[in-house]
Amino acid sequence: MRLTRNSDVRRLLVITYHFPPDGAIGGQRWAGLSKYLARLGWEVHVITASAAGAERTDPNVHRYFRPRRRTLNDLYNTAAGRFRQRASNDEDATNDQTPSRKTPARLSSFSSLRPVAAVRRILGRSMYLPDEGRGWVAPAANAARALMRERHFDVVVTSGPPHSAHFAGMAATLGRHVQFWIDMRDPWSLTHELGAPDDWFRRTERFLLRRLERLVFPRAEKVIVNTLQFALALGAAEPDLDVRCFPNGVDLEQLPTRDERAVRRGSIAYVGTLYAGRNLSSICAAMRALLNDKPAMAETLRLNVAGPMEPPHRRQFEDDIAVAGLGSVVNIHGLLPRAQALELLSRSHLSLVLAQDQPMQVPAKLYESVGLGIPTLVIAGATSAAACEARRIGAMAVDGADVEGLRSVLEDMLAGRIPMKVEPKTPISYEHLAQVWDQALRESLNLKTARDGVQQPRAIPAGSV
Repeated sequence: MRLTRNSDVRRLLVITYHFPPDGAIGGQRWAGLSKYLARLGWEVHVITASAAGAERTDPNVHRYFRPRRRTLNDLYNTAAGRFRQRASNDEDATNDQTPSRKTPARLSSFSSLRPVAAVRRILGRSMYLPDEGRGWVAPAANAARALMRERHFDVVVTSGPPHSAHFAGMAATLGRHVQFWIDMRDPWSLTHELGAPDDWFRRTERFLLRRLERLVFPRAEKVIVNTLQFALALGAAEPDLDVRCFPNGVDLEQLPTRDERAVRRGSIAYVGTLYAGRNLSSICAAMRALLNDKPAMAETLRLNVAGPMEPPHRRQFEDDIAVAGLGSVVNIHGLLPRAQALELLSRSHLSLVLAQDQPMQVPAKLYESVGLGIPTLVIAGATSAAACEARRIGAMAVDGADVEGLRSVLEDMLAGRIPMKVEPKTPISYEHLAQVWDQALRESLNLKTARDGVQQPRAIPAGSV
């Protein structure tokens, strides 16, 4: 049955691959914004690849789960996994061979297999590009078009990464009288494989992704980014785009209350992923320098690390601990459930946020730590987006190469010059940010109505439920 339009209701359709409870930090942005926009009078419909859990749905937020279809890349990965398993079993069965007999055969085979490896790489990446959302675009677009046949939506917003979600929004809005907004939580082609060797293959991938961007961007009414640095870079690359900056935040209602009595003085926590350019090498060096000068502080100083680590990063971290002789003051907890990770953060005196080699991005953990009231130290370049945002909201920032600066922060913490709890310098809650989004959405709709010469429906006052 086709539903009639109630002029008092503003409807927003959000297409986002990630959404709670899938655990991805990228889903938190629209989980928070949807919740509070609904309280401001919006009827929010969310299409996602994340299946619902047992949690209660927020009033006026409607969820539509569309699973991702299997792709050629999935089939390839399954077959490759089986091949690797058989190869491993074969190697175990022949491990009685001496290294002197096995190594030359392996070395001689590498050069002959290089063309095969190159072809394999090209085929594998071609089945994966543009990202892991491949296989979900068509189901999401079909679901969106079905919803738009039943209801009138004022704005369709797509959120990425994975940025393939934007193609679902473009396909769904073609030929329809509805605004299409692109919300980019991270850059796309600008930072693809940033930090990896800049070979011809990655340059080709960036070129292809750039073409995809230029296909979808002109279809959007607005392109939303979450840092000023990203906004400036994208505006310079695409001067015809209407680029707006809306930062990330945190849903304070989802955070535990921090009990200062449970905080362990001198404890540091890093809760996040070690990948790409992120590392704890400079912190280990700063801890070693401090303990060399004041060995008694080894009784108080502690570093707790929780979260996934890519194998090279884990090896580097373990080497850093061994070289600095920090085995007694560093604890590696591995991957923890979100509730336990937040509890670990909440008991810590200082929270670390790593953002090395990320000039235009701000890790979402920054807002979570500051929202919990934990003194937070961001390790990033002085002019990077993360360092600038840290200073704006009330965190500290030190360049990763500045070991002496990091040592000074640690000494201040142990000496009691850093308080147990801090308050944000500016509002960072999604409750506040939803009001900013609400105003921007309504202003854009009013301008569109004025351009089209259509009578404006009566708006709901901001803040009403």
